[in-house]
This record gives sequence, C-alpha cells and structure tokens, in this order.
Amino acid sequence: MCLIGFSSVASISVVAPILSIYLTSEMNASAGIVGLVTAAFFISSALTEIFLGIIAGGKKTITFLVFAFALLSICPALYPFANSIAVLVVLRAVHGFAYSFIETASMILAALAIPSAERDKAVGVYTASLSIGLLIGPAITTFSIPLFGVLNMFYFASLFGLVGVFAAFFLSSKFRSIERDWHIIGVAVGGESLKSKASAIFHNKLYDVAFVGNLAFFALFGVLLAYAPIYAKDRLGLDYGFVSVLFLLYYIATTVTRLSLSRIVGRVSKTTIIILGTGFAALFSAFLVVFTNSFVFAVVFALIGAVQGVLFPVGSMLIAEHIEPSRNVLANSIFSTGVDIGQGLAPLAAATVIYYGLEYGFVMSSVICVIATFLVVLLSKKSFQAVNY
Repeated sequence: MCLIGFSSVASISVVAPILSIYLTSEMNASAGIVGLVTAAFFISSALTEIFLGIIAGGKKTITFLVFAFALLSICPALYPFANSIAVLVVLRAVHGFAYSFIETASMILAALAIPSAERDKAVGVYTASLSIGLLIGPAITTFSIPLFGVLNMFYFASLFGLVGVFAAFFLSSKFRSIERDWHIIGVAVGGESLKSKASAIFHNKLYDVAFVGNLAFFALFGVLLAYAPIYAKDRLGLDYGFVSVLFLLYYIATTVTRLSLSRIVGRVSKTTIIILGTGFAALFSAFLVVFTNSFVFAVVFALIGAVQGVLFPVGSMLIAEHIEPSRNVLANSIFSTGVDIGQGLAPLAAATVIYYGLEYGFVMSSVICVIATFLVVLLSKKSFQAVNY
C-alpha cells in the first residue's frame, strides 16, 4: 500500500511546480484559466470520492486500481500535446478521477487492514510514504529541468505512474490471500442507509473538527498550487528551477513533521493540533503577502508545508478513532471530498480577487483559515461538553 501511495503522489508532485507556469508561459493562459485548470482536477477528484464512498467494496475496488494507474500514467504524457485549454481541462479532469480513486481506495485499505491498537502508527507510516512521494516530484524537477527542459517533466510524471501500475497489479494478483479478511469492506457499506450514515458522521463533532480544519487548509493549498508558482516567477523573479525548489522545501517540511507525528500526537491532543494548524495556516498565508524577500518567502512557504504534514494525518486519525467501522468508508470518502472541494473551488474563488493582484489570493486564503480556526474551536468545545455530559 505504501508503494501505491508513493507512486501516485510522486507522479502528481512532478507536475505541481510547473503546470501553472507552463500554462501562462507556453499557452498564454490568464490567471483565471489557471484557476479553472487547477479546479478541474480537484472537482473531478471530489466527485470520484463521493462515488467511491457509496459503492466501494470487494475485489472490484482493488482490481480497478490497475486501470486508475494506467490513466494516471497516460494523462501527464498527453499534456504537451494539448492544443487548447479545453482539451487540457478534460485531461486534468480524467487525471483527477484516476488520482482520487487511487488515493481514497488506498486510505480505506490502509485504515481497515490495520488493527486498531496500531492504527495511529500505521496511518503515520502510510502518510509518511505519501510525503516522500511528494518530496521526490519537486526534487526531480529541480535537478532535471536544466538538463531535459520543462516539457520532459510531464513524461517523468508518467514514469512514476507506471510504477504504480505494477504495484496495483501485484496487489490485485495477491487478492486471494487476503480475500478472507476483505469482507470487512462489504460489511462496512451495508446494513445502514446512506442518509443515516451521513447524518451520524456529521453529528460527530470530532469528525467535524477534522473536516473543517482540512477543508480550510486545502483551500489555501489549492490557491498556492495554482498561483504561488506564477507569483514566485513574476513578482519574485524566480525561474522554473527555483520555483521547483520552493515546492521541494515545502514537501521536505511536510515529510519532517509527518515522520515526527507519533511524538507530536503523544504530547499534544489531536483537536489542539487541528486548531493550531488552521491558525498557523492563516498566519503564514498572510506572511506570504507581507514578506516579498525570496528567502523569507521560501521559509514561510516551507512552514505551510509543515502544517500540512500534521493536519491531514491527524484528521485521518480522528476519523479512525471516533467513527464506527461500519461508517469508516463513507467517512473517509466525505473527508477526502472536502479536501478536494477546498482545493478545487478556492482557485476559482481566488480568480475573482487576483484581478487586483496575485497576493490577494493569499489574503483570501488567510481569511478562510481564520474563520475555520474559530469554527474548529467552537466544535472542539461542543465535543468536550458532549463527552463530559
């Protein structure tokens, strides 16, 4: 499972530092179009996660991973041949579908295959493998762009996807040896109506804490993904290679905090981590506007990566601990959908304010995280009162 997660995330992270600049430099796209192309990926991903949360189960879920990885490999290789924005939007939507299926199915498998006593550690290890995948992408672009050029980076993304094809095929071929335990998925999606499950999930205040905190943070991340490369290139004067370095530093920070996750959750409560994470996200997003020095900007950018390193896995831990196993599949699906809705809609929303300057996208993200911080504090208090009652 770790190899599957690593491969998919590495493929995506190769594309992340360069796509926005490629759109503006090679396809003469406006900032609004950059937001649309970014949104196409994550909106498609969100719709896929909703679908998977409803129908996930059995051998079909594992077998379909091979097909999803094939799509994940093909799409980046086709980006340089897209002769219009419309074609690229379609490719990004297909790419988002494939990535979402892989990401959500892998998280479900990882959560349900591990005994509850070891779940925190297992989720930490799994998300750490994702962080290493995130780290590999910008590392490759940083060192490879001067040698091979920008367009060839899309082919590197496809190669990482091919690694996942073989990993998914291996998992599928080994299905019979784990089929005896796989019935857990079948049980998880049956016996209770979808409406009842969804209602129970959202009435769980600790689930809401995880959902709101990650929704707000990944709204910020969506804006960074779409507009930070353009801002760094046009306002800070950085070239392709240095923009890639920004993302390399970001994911180094993400990896460091995820590798330290077991120590962090051992000393700080998970709800407190979510509160601090959204609060710091708001602060650091504002700092991106205040500090225009390239070095300071890179440091702040990396600090946002450190926040991501704890928020998502801690959210997953809260779900694993406080959601009944029979609702786990749907809960993870809704959680991942919220993350992608944030990443998908925020760039579109930011397109309405960046008319006044790209920095206003960061300001909007900071405001969203401030609101989320207050909401998470309120939800945390309600969950505490419910427990004590």
